[in-house]
Amino acid sequence: MQYTQQDLAFNTITTPLGDELTWRWEEQMSALLAEFSWEKKDRILATLRELFSEEWNKKNIKKAPKTLKEELGELASLNKEQLIFTRPASDKTPTLAVIWWPWGHGATYSMRIKVLDTTYSAAELQQAQASLMTKLIKRIMVNLN
Repeated sequence: MQYTQQDLAFNTITTPLGDELTWRWEEQMSALLAEFSWEKKDRILATLRELFSEEWNKKNIKKAPKTLKEELGELASLNKEQLIFTRPASDKTPTLAVIWWPWGHGATYSMRIKVLDTTYSAAELQQAQASLMTKLIKRIMVNLN
């Protein structure tokens, strides 16, 4: 069996998460999908936080690099419990995103692993955060005057 770069990238995430999750390909999102019960939530979240350099939520997604937000599209519109974990491309893997989606009733979660076409650097990340900080300071100054 021949593995693609995408398969190897997915394995860098699925292997540390263990074999208790059942994965399937979701064609519409071009992502690997697993659904699981709330009992697994804490362990899976802890593993994701170890594997990914960035964790985006409703409040900080505005600080994400523009290229990342553009590629994620509507997925970047998060509600208060949804998360997106990302890490830029490396020599071994492309840019990866995990979309963490709690279902409304709180008993079930879904998680999608997606390979992104674009990447971002630490410099782009810092620039996006600095740009947001500049905008906030300008707003404060306008309100003070």
